[in-house]
Amino acid sequence: MENKILLVDEVASMLRVSESTINRWLGESRRGENTFPLPVSQAGGKRRWTRDSIDSFIASLYVKPQRPVRQRRRSAKAFAERQNATDRALDRFKGRRES
Repeated sequence: MENKILLVDEVASMLRVSESTINRWLGESRRGENTFPLPVSQAGGKRRWTRDSIDSFIASLYVKPQRPVRQRRRSAKAFAERQNATDRALDRFKGRRES
């Protein structure tokens, strides 16, 4: 399959957004705020994208970014209470086994 070259109006219709949205995304992408692909050429003042780059952008919209796992932080008091409860439960268990 050949890698077709798309103009801004074709990209907009493919993504079902307006051309001004494409222009906004392009500006955000140049500032590093977005992952929209940059055009491959601007000959004659017309921006052109490859079909593969747009397909990759569409695919990236459906992939959930990896979020860092949040560690629950317990206070020292909560940790000590949990440890004491565990120790008491172990003591009761040991007392039952010895009987």
